[in-house]
Amino acid sequence: MANDGTQGSGNGLLYGVIGALCVVVAGGGFYIYQSSQTPKLAPETAQAPVPAPAAPAPPVQATPRPAPPPAPAGPSASQLGQARAWIADARRLAARGNFGDAETALQNADQVVPGFAETAMVRREIADMRTARGQTGRQDNRQDSRLAALLATAQAAIARHDYAAADRALDEAERIDARDPAVVQTRHELLEAAARGGRPSNRN
Repeated sequence: MANDGTQGSGNGLLYGVIGALCVVVAGGGFYIYQSSQTPKLAPETAQAPVPAPAAPAPPVQATPRPAPPPAPAGPSASQLGQARAWIADARRLAARGNFGDAETALQNADQVVPGFAETAMVRREIADMRTARGQTGRQDNRQDSRLAALLATAQAAIARHDYAAADRALDEAERIDARDPAVVQTRHELLEAAARGGRPSNRN
């Protein structure tokens, strides 16, 4: 009986140890299980560094405008004097009616001082003078033609002894130019013819 008691208490101790080991193993397994199931907290997201403000862009500089070309220097005093001498020559030549040489003198003045206002002014003056001279010349030509016709009429009348008709033609010719040598000569011829014929001229 004594052996049974000892064996029984030894078994109880063994069972106690086994139970304790089971508890420890169960507790450790539970801890491990809990540890594996607990979500790991993500580490705090590191704040991204704030970028430094960009440096301001340099101000846009306007493209410098090219400097204007220097103004051309005006004519020298010597050039002005030479141009004015050509202009004076042009005036003298035009006054003599030599308009071609006057224009040549003005062209020389243009070469010395291009665009000279005095040259342009004198060129206009000479052009007006040339126009007026041309009109006067045409008028003189017409008068010369009329005078020649009147003298021819007077001489024909003297030849046929029609002194009255000759006198009328000479009167009109003298209104055109009484100092014309041909008019004066024809008047003398009329007076001499009338005197030779014994019949004075009947002047109306």
